[in-house]
Amino acid sequence: MRQRVLNQTTEKALSASSEDIAKALKSKMDHLKLNFYDMEKGGANYESMKHSNAFEDYVSATKALTVFDLNTLTSREAKLAFWINIYNALVVHGILELNIKKSVKEVSSFFNTVCYDVGGHIFSLDDIEHGILRGNKKKHFFSHRPFSDSDPRKRSIIETVDPRIHFALVCGSNSCPPIDVYEAGEIDEQLELVTSGFVNSDEVILDKESKKLMISRIFEWYEDDFGGKEAVLSLITKYRYDPEEKAFLQNAFSELRIAYKDYDWSLNVV
Repeated sequence: MRQRVLNQTTEKALSASSEDIAKALKSKMDHLKLNFYDMEKGGANYESMKHSNAFEDYVSATKALTVFDLNTLTSREAKLAFWINIYNALVVHGILELNIKKSVKEVSSFFNTVCYDVGGHIFSLDDIEHGILRGNKKKHFFSHRPFSDSDPRKRSIIETVDPRIHFALVCGSNSCPPIDVYEAGEIDEQLELVTSGFVNSDEVILDKESKKLMISRIFEWYEDDFGGKEAVLSLITKYRYDPEEKAFLQNAFSELRIAYKDYDWSLNVV
């Protein structure tokens, strides 16, 4: 499927500052989260959202992204918050725009199909995740990086990968983390919270008797981002809540068998 730019507009460019554009979008996203997401179940009522004034307001607000000045994102924190929010919002927008009912897999190359125009440049979901947030790394099983050396979008990349982004990016599926809306001034605290939440969810299961650790495919796909398999185990040990399990993981570190859970691509609908 050809790329679909979901915020294309023929309207006259708005005069709002980039800071105001980002704030307005965050506010619209907060409203959608409050009204259409079940945070305990990690899913959304997409049908109700699609026909709501709140979603219509959000879609209207995305048009201002076309005049957003990417040069205003100067700090790591500002870039992380902005692009994680844009990624998650674009996933939701794509699900509703393409009328997805059961899984994002219904649309061939969904993550390269749905796009936003941000500051006059076209960004797909893959561009945002692998190009910007992962420092222009190759997507798993792909042979090339998202941005070439001459690509002007390369100026927006975050050079050092923060692996906690993988617990903040929402792909619209049951096995992905629940959605949140991120703030530059609180981004590290928020990433700590979502990392803890994911490590202590059903996506990480420890069987002490068999010394087997069943973990999300996310840890396999992005193992290099975490620093290797031992670093993955260290992260899980660090963030695990249960003191007994934490101690067990530390003591049985070299004996643990790791298995990866099947990824459930079913739409995260409630």
